Amino acid sequence: MGRWFRPTEAMASSSLCLDNVPTTRPDLRARLGSVAVLLIFLVALNVPPIQATSDLYVRSELIVLVLCIVGYAWLLLAGLVRPIRVNAMFAAALVFSICVVMSMIYGTDVLHHELLYRDYFEIPKAWLPALFFTMTFESQLPEKAVQRFWRFLIIPTSLVCLYAWAQYFNLGISYFLNNYFSGGEHVDLALRRYSRVYSTFGNPNVLGQFLSFAIISYTAAFLFEVGSRARNVAIAIACLITMVLTGSRYALLATGLGLILLMLIVVSERRPGAKMLGLFLLLAVFSYTFMTVQRNTVHQQKRFQELRHPADVSSVRQRLDGLWREAGDYITSSPFVGHGPAKQLFTGVFTDSEYLDILKQFGFVGFIPYLCLYLWPLYYLWKGRKTLRYVSERFRTENPATLLNARIGFVVVIMALFMNIGMFTYLNWEVLGFLWLLMGLCTRSAMNILSEYEGTFFSQVAAP
Repeated sequence: MGRWFRPTEAMASSSLCLDNVPTTRPDLRARLGSVAVLLIFLVALNVPPIQATSDLYVRSELIVLVLCIVGYAWLLLAGLVRPIRVNAMFAAALVFSICVVMSMIYGTDVLHHELLYRDYFEIPKAWLPALFFTMTFESQLPEKAVQRFWRFLIIPTSLVCLYAWAQYFNLGISYFLNNYFSGGEHVDLALRRYSRVYSTFGNPNVLGQFLSFAIISYTAAFLFEVGSRARNVAIAIACLITMVLTGSRYALLATGLGLILLMLIVVSERRPGAKMLGLFLLLAVFSYTFMTVQRNTVHQQKRFQELRHPADVSSVRQRLDGLWREAGDYITSSPFVGHGPAKQLFTGVFTDSEYLDILKQFGFVGFIPYLCLYLWPLYYLWKGRKTLRYVSERFRTENPATLLNARIGFVVVIMALFMNIGMFTYLNWEVLGFLWLLMGLCTRSAMNILSEYEGTFFSQVAAP
C-alpha cells in the first residue's frame, strides 16, 4: 500500500493532533445505555424490594440505579463516555431539597415536631426523579433502541398481568410470590375478600396506575403503527382486564382521560381519518372487554357502578369530609414552609392527595419546585408534539418510535398530574422509578424532534 499512498506533511501533522484529542465512543455509550434502561425497567416492574433491616425495605431499582451511576463514573474516568450535561431537573431537585431542609428546621425548632432519622430520607428522595429522568434522558437511545424498548416492555408488563391473574384465580404460585410483593395485611385482606389483585406493586390502586400508563402507551403504539399492531392490542387488552380486577376507580378515570387526550392528538395529526376509525374500533373492543370482565367480578362491578354518582362514592366522601379537611388545617397553620416530613406526626395519616401532602409538609415554597419536576418535561413534550407536523416526511418515516414517545409522554405527564389529585406519583415508591424513567425517555425524543425541526427550518431559510 505504501507504493500507492504516501501521507503528506499536512496529513501527518493532523493525525498527530488527533492522537492528542480524547475521544468517546457513542456506539458503546448507546449500547450500554440501552442495556441499562431495559434492565432497570425490568427490575422496577418485576423484582421485589430488598429487606435491608427488620423494618426497612429498599426498592430494587434504586440499587440498580446506584450501580449504573458507579459504572458510568468508571467509564467516564476511563474516557469512554462524555460527561452528563446538567438539565433543569437538577435545578428543580436542588431547590426542592433545600425547601425540604428548611421545612425540617422550621418544623423542629419552631413547631417543635420530633425529628426522626427517617425524616432525613426526604432530602435525597427529592433527587430521585431527576436521577431516574436523567438516566433515560442522557442515554440518547437511537430509533432502533427505542423500538426495541417498546417491544421489550411487553415482557415485564405481561408478567405483571399473569401474576395478577394468578392472584385472582388463587393459584399456588401467587401465595409464594405474595410473601415478597405484599404491601401489608390490608391489601391481602382485600385480595381474599374482594379479589382485588395487586401483583408486583403491592397495592391494587398503584397497580391500576401502572396499567393506565401501559394501556395508553400501547393504544398509541397501535394507532401510530409502531411495532406489531396485533401485539399492541393484545397487551393493551390484557392490561385492561387486569385493571378491572384491581377494582381501582381512579385508574379507570385516568385511563379515560388518557384516551380522550389521545383522541385530541389524533384529531390534530395529518390525515386523521384512518386513525380515528381505528381508535373508535379499539374503544369498542375496550368497552366490550370491560363490561364482560366486570360482569363476572361481583365486587369490582359494585365498585365501578358507584361512579354513576361520583359525589356519593365512599372514598370521595372520606376524602372531602375528613382527610382533606384535616390536611387543610395543617396547611393553614403553616402555609409557607409547612411542617416538614414529621414522620412522628404523619406516619399512618393518609391524605390521599399528593398535592395536599406536599403542601402540608413543605408548604407553598416547596410546592413550586415539586411542580416544576412535572412542568419542565411537559413543556418540551408539548413543544415536541406541536412541531410534529412540521418535520420532514423522511424523518417521520425513519423515526416512528421517536414521534410516538413525544405523544405518549405528553399524555402520561398530564395523567400523572391528574392522579396526584387523589393519589400519588412522586411520593409513591412503587411507581416512581417507572414513571420518571419513561418521562426522561419521552422528553429526549421530544427534544430530538425539536432539533430536527430547527435544522429543517434554518436550512429552508438559508436556501434562498
